[in-house]
Amino acid sequence: MTQTESNAHFPNLFSPLRIGNLEVPNRFVVPALTTNFAEENGDVGDRLIDYLEARAAGGFGLVVTENLGVHASGRVMPRMGMADTDERIVHLARLAKAVKSHGALLFGQISHAGRQTRSKITGQPLLAPSPVPCPLNREMPLELTEEQIEMLVEAFASAAFRLQQAGFDGVEIHGAHGYLVAAFLSNYANKRQDDFGGSLENRMRFLLSIIALIRQKCGPDFPICVRLSVEEFVTDGLTSDETCEIASALEAAGVQAISASVGTYESFNRLSMITGEEEGRWLPLARRVKQAVSIPVMGVGRLKRPEVAEQALARDDMDFAAFGRASLADPDLPAKARAGREDTTVFCIGCNICLGRSSRPQSICPLNPALGDEARWRFMPAEKPLNLRVEGSSLASLTAAWVAAERGHTVDLMARPEAFGGMQSWRARVPGMQEYSEAIEAAWLRAKSAGVRAAEPGAESADLVWRETGELPLSPEILEIRPDAVPASSILVQDKLDEQDGDCVVFGSDVATTEAAIRLASAGRKTRLVTAMRDVAHDAHPGYREVSRNRLAELGVEVVTQADDWRDRLAAVEPGALIIAGEVTPQDVTPEPTENARADTEIVDAYEAGAMTSGIYAAADRALLL
Repeated sequence: MTQTESNAHFPNLFSPLRIGNLEVPNRFVVPALTTNFAEENGDVGDRLIDYLEARAAGGFGLVVTENLGVHASGRVMPRMGMADTDERIVHLARLAKAVKSHGALLFGQISHAGRQTRSKITGQPLLAPSPVPCPLNREMPLELTEEQIEMLVEAFASAAFRLQQAGFDGVEIHGAHGYLVAAFLSNYANKRQDDFGGSLENRMRFLLSIIALIRQKCGPDFPICVRLSVEEFVTDGLTSDETCEIASALEAAGVQAISASVGTYESFNRLSMITGEEEGRWLPLARRVKQAVSIPVMGVGRLKRPEVAEQALARDDMDFAAFGRASLADPDLPAKARAGREDTTVFCIGCNICLGRSSRPQSICPLNPALGDEARWRFMPAEKPLNLRVEGSSLASLTAAWVAAERGHTVDLMARPEAFGGMQSWRARVPGMQEYSEAIEAAWLRAKSAGVRAAEPGAESADLVWRETGELPLSPEILEIRPDAVPASSILVQDKLDEQDGDCVVFGSDVATTEAAIRLASAGRKTRLVTAMRDVAHDAHPGYREVSRNRLAELGVEVVTQADDWRDRLAAVEPGALIIAGEVTPQDVTPEPTENARADTEIVDAYEAGAMTSGIYAAADRALLL
């Protein structure tokens, strides 16, 4: 497909548009995403530069950095990039040079966490518009004095000026997600009785003061974007009506673009949508803001496919498409769309591992282990190419096979067609989780393109064999009490469940067992779920718990949590009912290596996304060192 043909396929996405006096080459945006890739002292270093440069090289027209701190009191994470002193400029300039060398524009997001951080991170008391603690962090902040407000206005404007000196193309003020600027804007967190609280005009005063001082320091030709939560989804929080008024006032003050997001810490699950939730969910809110202003509006809401963004642009829902987590999973998404190679795109599955729930402090991605480690992932040729046989087809096995092949090893993949994809293929059969099958296909295509061959049993011997292992969590006590119970895997592994009558009682609440209950109920079985835990999907990201609760309720599943008497309930289940055994209480069990296999030759498959990711990273690291 030629560039002209691709532009005809995605005419809006690949058309330029101006923000202020700047022309952005296309509508693909990398929005601000927390990664923890900065250095421990707050400088922008090689890791953050490599990460953002890879997205610019992949064709994104505008790259927005993650939140850069304007003052030490507003740090929100240990490895947060800072723009609080002139000494930072030289490091920020390296980032600007790297990103802009690929034709992309670079905006720096400037931020202060306000009450939504911890003093053990900032080293100082928390500061906020009012002494109202964040419901999640639960630490009482100090109410800002007017002198401190003036100091922070200066800090924001000085940070913007440093970014301008470093060669950034513009700045984005973080006025969303409950951070300091957002807290001033919202009655949810702003209870002041002075000129900075009460009426919307007063609540906007802090932000408008920042904008005015940036204009004074940086001049009229340095674009300012403001990120807003259009709806906060909390009591007394911002609504779209108020946000549209704010956006209109910002345009009048000289702001050249709005990034329309949603949520605060308390409503974070609304913001961090997960597998199965619709793409572009918040675009109607972006459209509302767009109708209130004449400046460009960036839309968010789990955008991952170019065709979805193209349709939204055509409907005039937004002017720019923010591909957040999608840009983590595949930095080359725009380039592949331009070349007509969408079938090779590795689309985000919404597992939310990138949000830092795993054991690693920085963002990671099970579909793209190179994330934040781009320098190491340049596939140096192996010193001694080997014949490798990988026995398994989970995402961990497919990733290991791909990496080994890219490094020059000869790789044969042995997998049973009916079980291709490992436990992720099981999960893809759960209503709402079908995206996992897409990830399996993408991982296999990536491996096959690198030279991985599909092998038949009995293939010629190899220099090295890696075998796949893994099993679902299971409380052994269930089988001791009721030998007629069957493991959750026996439900998940089935390609299709026949609709049947009869009761099902599921004991366990790990995500696999929870989703086995969802499959049974979806097949028409009357289902009850019992666990000693406080919630379902207890081992998964909080967003999965909320979605799982909703799905179970929609399906009419009776859920009994905190059941200390689960053993009595299990023993009392009537004969003939289908009993599903899972993890009723967390088990600290380390799986034993399979027979005739050594730990250093195993690839571990897992069902839950965090455990799955650990297996993928371990397998990928091994292949990089092979």
